[in-house]
Parts: sequence; C-alpha cells; structure tokens
Amino acid sequence: MTAGPARERRRLIIDCDPGNGMPAADIDDGLALALAVSRPDLLSLEAITVVSGNTHRDVGYAVARDFVRRLDLGIPVYAGAERALVEPPAPWRDRQDANELRPDVVEAWSGVRRPEPAATGMPEAAVRIVELVRSHPGEFTIVAIGPLTNIAMAIELEPRLPELVRDIVIMGGAFDVPGFLQELNFGIDPEAAHIVLTSGAPITLVPLDTTSQTLFTHRDLDRLAEVASPLSEYVVETTRPWIDYAAAWRKIDGCLLHDPLTVALLLDPDLAEYEERIVDVELLGSLTRGRAVWWTEENLRLHVGLRVPSSVRPVRVATRVDNGRLVELLLSAYSGGTARADSVAGAAVP
Repeated sequence: MTAGPARERRRLIIDCDPGNGMPAADIDDGLALALAVSRPDLLSLEAITVVSGNTHRDVGYAVARDFVRRLDLGIPVYAGAERALVEPPAPWRDRQDANELRPDVVEAWSGVRRPEPAATGMPEAAVRIVELVRSHPGEFTIVAIGPLTNIAMAIELEPRLPELVRDIVIMGGAFDVPGFLQELNFGIDPEAAHIVLTSGAPITLVPLDTTSQTLFTHRDLDRLAEVASPLSEYVVETTRPWIDYAAAWRKIDGCLLHDPLTVALLLDPDLAEYEERIVDVELLGSLTRGRAVWWTEENLRLHVGLRVPSSVRPVRVATRVDNGRLVELLLSAYSGGTARADSVAGAAVP
C-alpha cells in the first residue's frame, strides 16, 4: 500500500483575546493556541496578535507571552487594539471583569499560576499582520478568535489583504442561539466584524450556533492529566476551574470549545458540516446591533427598504460538528504535544 500525499503545512497568525490563568476569564483561546502548537508537522504558528475582548488587551498580551515562555516557544506576540473601532469599551469591560474578585472565583483559581504583567509597548498587531501577508502572499491563514478589530485595521492599512491571505477562519456571531441577542466577538466590535465579513476574503465562519454543540468535561480532562508534558500540564491547570465556572453558568456538564474548534477544522475539516452563506452584521438596531445575519441568493425573498449589498462573496459557515471526534482530536494533540521553538517554523520572526 502506498502512502497518500503529504499534507501541506499551514502558516498561521492567531489573533486572540486569551485569559488562561486569569480568574473568571474564558480559556478557549489558550486551548486554541495549545492545539496550534501541538502539531508542528501540520501547523506553523508564526505570530500571535492580541486584541481587547474576553480580556483587556494588556491582560491578553501577558497571558499570550506567558504561554509562549512557559512552553519555551519562539513565537512573537504583538499587542493590538485596546478598544473597538466605534463601540464604547466600558459596558463590555464591566461585564467581562465583573466576577474576577468574587470570593468563590478567587478560591477556584487559587491553584492556578497567574501570568506576570508585561509591558505591551505601541500597538503593532495590524502592522505585523500586513507585513507577514505582504511578504508571503497566499500563504497565511489568519485564525481570528477574538473581536475583529485588529483584522479590520489591517484591512484598512492594506486593502489588498483579502487577496493576500490564504484564508481567514473566524469564531464569532450567533444566528439563532436561544437567549443570545449578541455574541461577544461580534458584539464588542460590530463595525470590525462588518468590515471583515464583507471584505471579499475567503472566510470560514464558526458561529456560536455551532460551537454550542461542543462540550469538554472533567472526565475528558482527567484523561489528559495522565500525560506528563508541559503542554498537557498547561491545559489541565488552566482549564480545571473554568469547567466548573462555565458549567455552573450555562447549566451544562462542562465547557464549550468555541475557539479550539477553529484550529481543529484546519487539522480535520471533516469534523464539521458547512454551508455557503452571505453573512453580515447589524450595526444600527436597538435590539440587534452586533447580531450576525445570513442569507443566500437563492433564499432571499422579502427585503423591502433594506440596503442588501450586492456582489458580496459568500463565506463558508460551519453548521454542525462531531463533538466526540473533536474531543478525541484535542486529547490526542495535547497528549503528544512537544512544541518547542526549534520545531516551529517562523520562530525567527522578529
């Protein structure tokens, strides 16, 4: 039997808002980063850019730097936008940071080492993204798992970016999830989401509708805890308290795998089913600002008085996911992760 053709190694930029190690902060960005570096044979993570979202930009920058240093990686981390293009930051920051000092939260995270603060310097994420895609046209996949502010700013700096990237994989938006009039990534910066989704770039969108079909439990984490490696230890330590916190809030038996699903689809596209849709974001509605909407040319019927854009490139939307297969992929990757600086292409990027 002859072996099949070798899979092409993807070059990645991950734009994120990580919170691993921070009380009451979602850990899914960190799980996505951990997955990206666990398979250096298939994925080459060459830059991490940070945006305000799940955590403030400065906190996320410290978390990303801690991740890189703890695992002895040579991946550069760049601070990006501190606030959205238009949306005021205070209401979102108040919501995101409200529970950090609750006594039960402090106790739950007492065994987790907090990242050391790090000086961000001048915001340079958008500039670095543009430099990388200009230098290697058609080679980079941007994985955008926070608000899309940095990506929108990069498009403003370089209008050709949609043609220069290989593709963009986005976690964001909620089309029909009970109780969610908004999803955080699009809600924090609706204007940026609109710019990116209508840019004409080849996009795969992973919405909350789909990530809500995922689940990661303590039983899954127990299997990973049996493996002794820096990567598995990082995932176990930072994920334990979050599972309890998220499970109590959502009244489910674990936490959802929003952001790691985006990276997992690069490793195994058949984890999900997809539909081609035209997608945009509502910018004006008093109850719908930041809400993702979709249609196709075939199903568009009634739109009296609406300014429906024409000639917009459809995006590929992940609609269903095989959670069992996803969890097995994650556990296998985290268990075998030996991501060292000398095995990651692009480690020399300044």
